[in-house]
Amino acid sequence: MKRIIQEELVKIGKMKKDPFTMSADEKIQWRQELQKSIRSYLFSCEQPLVYSKDGKIVEEHRDGTIQNI
Repeated sequence: MKRIIQEELVKIGKMKKDPFTMSADEKIQWRQELQKSIRSYLFSCEQPLVYSKDGKIVEEHRDGTIQNI
């Protein structure tokens, strides 16, 4: 697996720390923040969040409605 250089992450994205050196608690927090960021970004572009739930593909809209696709 390629080692990600911290300087590359800072230039390319929002990473502040190399995920390979994060503790388990830091990774959990990072994933939660990432999920919020993705949701906010999609909703700001008027796009639904599409994911799999209970084996079905669903879309979640900004107003909170969830529909099976």
